[in-house]
Amino acid sequence: MPQVTTVRRAPAGRDRTPLPGLTSEVARLRPELPSLAEEIGAEIRHSVAEFDHPCRGRDQGDLRSVVEQALERFVDRAADPPAPRDHEIKVFRDLGRGEYRAGRDLAALQAAYRVAARVGWRRIAEVGRRAGWPAERMSLLAEMVFAYVEEIAEYSVQGYAQARQSTTDRLKSLRRRLFELVLSEDQATSGEALADLAREADWRLPATVAGVAIADWDAGAGRLAPAIGPDVLMDLERPDPRLLVPDPDAPGRQDMLARALRDTPFAIGPSVSLAEAALSVRLAGQALSLVRRGVIRCDHYVRCSDELSTLLLSHNEDVIRLMTARRYGPLAALKPQQRDRLDETLLAWLASGGRAPEIAARLHVHAQTVRYRMRRLQELFGDEMNDPDWKFEMEIVLRTKLLLKDE
Repeated sequence: MPQVTTVRRAPAGRDRTPLPGLTSEVARLRPELPSLAEEIGAEIRHSVAEFDHPCRGRDQGDLRSVVEQALERFVDRAADPPAPRDHEIKVFRDLGRGEYRAGRDLAALQAAYRVAARVGWRRIAEVGRRAGWPAERMSLLAEMVFAYVEEIAEYSVQGYAQARQSTTDRLKSLRRRLFELVLSEDQATSGEALADLAREADWRLPATVAGVAIADWDAGAGRLAPAIGPDVLMDLERPDPRLLVPDPDAPGRQDMLARALRDTPFAIGPSVSLAEAALSVRLAGQALSLVRRGVIRCDHYVRCSDELSTLLLSHNEDVIRLMTARRYGPLAALKPQQRDRLDETLLAWLASGGRAPEIAARLHVHAQTVRYRMRRLQELFGDEMNDPDWKFEMEIVLRTKLLLKDE
């Protein structure tokens, strides 16, 4: 992105309006303007490499025209200080806008302004010496020349900044629309529109993406650190701020997010195809919700790919509640301490295949203790314990209970 080179501004409060009584000096300067415009143009082309050839993107006729307008406006100002300045403001702001749109910074244009000031003052000084102008008049004219060039250079900085802001705002708007389209869940019918909008927003369509959910983000108070990649789509103004990260498995991508989000907790959705971006963003949001509930522990960020089973169980709590009512009844009637011991023994039995020594090692208890507990479970559930469907559902119930135990 082109950078703005700042122009030294006049100190606050400086009166740029020249003193009256320069009518005779202006009358002597006007005949000099055509040749002075030619001299300034030639010196700019000689001294500033970016202006030395038309192939560099600047029309030589335009350069002469701008120099002529600047000189005319300068002598008009000297003759009539209160004269309207709208035209010169537009001309020189347009110059700044043109530099931005051409992908250039302002260094060359500002160098051209300095050359114009130097050459212009040199000619005015020659005219003044020939005419015998007093030192007071010469000093006043010198101040006017350099103040005028500083002023029009400032207009160019303003135009450059306005063009850059306009482009930035437009790009942000396009990328927000692109983000919404990517998450629309209906990419089968919007594929062509997506590709068109991506081109307009200068965004390369990636092979894979990952959604990111951000916790406690204040859109009015904070901005992402500069570490965030320019290809990351985002909407930080929605109630649940989200990002979409292209190529999330590339080296350094998660570190980039950690640096950019600093102390803000966040969740990274699984890597998916662009067509499944909405799924990744949705899972990231669910993971962040579980972090808030304390179901998932998170020092700074959590990766959904490490928590898929937790997401699966927590996303179907209503179904699991019905499953619990159907399968867990005999254990629910026990005292909490007894129930907890039988819960962990039954889950270990389901996970290990039923061998008492393995269960004992897993639970750090004696094998005889395991055998006692298993007899108790057999009394409670009987032949159901041989049913594969019962085993499957009971394991889901027990794992969910364990997962949500600390809530």
